[in-house]
Amino acid sequence: MSTKNNGNAKNNKLFIGGICAIAAALLILGGGIFLIFSDNNNGETMTPGGFAAVGEEDTATACQNLMSDYYSAIMSENGENLYKLMAPPEYWEYYMQEFSKDESDIISTYNDAASNTLAQWHAECGDDAKVSFKIEASGYQSDEFLSEWTDTMNETLGSNLLNAEEAMTLNVKQTVAGSLNTKETTASPTLIKVNGKWYILDEGVQ
Repeated sequence: MSTKNNGNAKNNKLFIGGICAIAAALLILGGGIFLIFSDNNNGETMTPGGFAAVGEEDTATACQNLMSDYYSAIMSENGENLYKLMAPPEYWEYYMQEFSKDESDIISTYNDAASNTLAQWHAECGDDAKVSFKIEASGYQSDEFLSEWTDTMNETLGSNLLNAEEAMTLNVKQTVAGSLNTKETTASPTLIKVNGKWYILDEGVQ
């Protein structure tokens, strides 16, 4: 069983983390950044990994499914699905109004990020490269983290629409294997449950 994590440095990461370092201009919001991912993979298939002790079964399943959706969206270069995984609709509505963007702008950015990722992984591991992942450990974020995230986000939105119910930080091993090479990396994504639905708060890519 995982325990509540009251001392985690990630407690200071209040905003949606987004996919890492390709598009730093996507959002700068009071110290939080929506960024676009550049370190994942390609392929038509994926092998989900086992889920290490995570408390409640429904939470474990939700986190496993979210990570599966995340990798599948990258492999299929599906920017629309990535857009839906990274933040609640209420946040995106605020973002589009605040920064004069529309949904197609955001989706296009995620499409480009996934495409760049696949090109990188093809170059490193071969055109036949495929990704697998395994969640090796996990820990709950604290109640203080959830309260602070909720208060800060709702202050930003000027409403009381969002409520963070639960958050988990994972230790994920991801493997890209192809005819040229096999590459293993680790990430520590933080997933958050807001208004009953899970999102990727921070991808935790090193």
